[in-house]
Amino acid sequence: MKKFIRPLVLILLIVLMLAPRLVELTKFTAADEPFWLVVGANYYYALTHGELENTVYEYHPAVTTMWIGAAAMLAYFPEYRSMMNGYFEQEKTSFDTYLIEHGKDPLALLWWARFFQVLLNVFLFLVAFLLLRSMLGEWTAIGILLLTSFAPYLFGQSRMLNHESMVGLFSLSTVLALTAYLFSKPQPAWLVLSAGSAAFANLTKSSAIVLFPVAAVMVFVWTFVQWRETHKFNWVALLKTYFIWVGISFAVYLIAWPGMWVAPAKMLNEVYANAFSFAFQGAQISITQELDPSRFRLASIGQDFGGFVVSIAWRTTPLAWIGLLFAVGFLFHQNRELVPSLAKYVIAFLLMEALAYVGMFSLAQGRNQPHYVLAAYYGIEFTAAWGWVITLRWLTRSFAWAAKPLTQAVLFSVLFVAQAFPLPADAPYYFTYLNPLMSLVAGKPAAFFYGERMEEAAAYLAQKPEAEKQTALVYFGRSFSYYYPGRTLLFKPVLFEDRPQLVDELRQSDYLVIYSGFEDRLPLLKELTPEHVIKMHNRPYVEIYRVEDISPGFFDE
Repeated sequence: MKKFIRPLVLILLIVLMLAPRLVELTKFTAADEPFWLVVGANYYYALTHGELENTVYEYHPAVTTMWIGAAAMLAYFPEYRSMMNGYFEQEKTSFDTYLIEHGKDPLALLWWARFFQVLLNVFLFLVAFLLLRSMLGEWTAIGILLLTSFAPYLFGQSRMLNHESMVGLFSLSTVLALTAYLFSKPQPAWLVLSAGSAAFANLTKSSAIVLFPVAAVMVFVWTFVQWRETHKFNWVALLKTYFIWVGISFAVYLIAWPGMWVAPAKMLNEVYANAFSFAFQGAQISITQELDPSRFRLASIGQDFGGFVVSIAWRTTPLAWIGLLFAVGFLFHQNRELVPSLAKYVIAFLLMEALAYVGMFSLAQGRNQPHYVLAAYYGIEFTAAWGWVITLRWLTRSFAWAAKPLTQAVLFSVLFVAQAFPLPADAPYYFTYLNPLMSLVAGKPAAFFYGERMEEAAAYLAQKPEAEKQTALVYFGRSFSYYYPGRTLLFKPVLFEDRPQLVDELRQSDYLVIYSGFEDRLPLLKELTPEHVIKMHNRPYVEIYRVEDISPGFFDE
């Protein structure tokens, strides 16, 4: 490709990735997003008041997410720093009330946070593209980027305020940049980029600690390849390269987190003590009191690993399945002109990174939600896209009709349309995509509720007469409250077990809004007929009940 065209291609890629992600950006609110807006506001307050020791949130540590939340506050409500006196509790709705009382819309704040999140995610996609271009060539990089960035599940997650997309994209940059440094061009910038990306991945979520053993394996493979060529195993080069990488990563970790400037021991203990306690003991350190290896439970590892593999199969397209098979097959292809050794290293390391994340969360107790292993999706989707790009290259070299530029463009267009085709049907969430082949084989999977369709429930009740005077008790209420003019009470999990508290909450409410399928946990629902049912994937999804339909005896027992 001619040099003067490259900037135009880059601009076109930015527009293609950015524009569709910004459409209807706040049509719905995911379950965790209101929580992280509060955390971001607290981070903004701590930064602007010099209270850097308060820039930590448990085991995540969610520093990058909090930076995004702080940026949203600076853009939308900068005067908050002088108006507020202290911090909000993340689990309560008082922050939303505070915003409204000061003439601010929580949904507008969410728009700004998502906007900055989308900008960062698109930037990280472009970093991956530039790394791929430097190693595998322009057209290969373009093909991989487009097929991956429009994978439905990744597309949906990349539009929300969450950690997982950032962890996945920072991890991707870590692997690609280190591969470029070790096996392509040993430029110091690649090493710095890789280590810095690993630092930001760990600043986002502590599970990214798996990148340290992944990087160690990559450096070992590089040393082993040199040994095969020179018959001398260079331990000095191995240790030097790895520990320089680690040192750069620690330095970036320190610089990018203000809390580390004043209380590094507190920050690291808060993050990693809680992370290991959650993973192996099932609760945070304030509950378990200490890390006790005798209480570590690892019995479910194999089951959880298989569960994650099935979950990934559900949320990747048939096109990705086929591309992944092609990619694995090409790893053993002997034609280096068709499949360069460098490409094989890229794919092998991406798959290793994906397996590392799945393995990590297979160890962690109660951490089996699909999006927790989103970093693995990036490795798998990039590998699958590479498999298709190499397949197209093989076709052009094997058949004269496929070598024509127009034919190549048509073939890739067909692939791209097949990958992106499910997006409109799953709008505005996109992460709700389910593979139709899995549906044929296994029926419908257990639903994973994340706030979707709650905006429709709110819209239904908002049409009621005097809706602003009514109260709804809502499961995932914060995904509902942004769209409802009345009062929203949060249906907390404790209400499934605490009958007196449930009765008290229902006495204050006009409606109960809950996802379908909770009849066993809340037997009351078996006695009621919902006033309105909202469907998704052709099955009941959200149910709305009138509290007045509940038998008076329920309140008297």
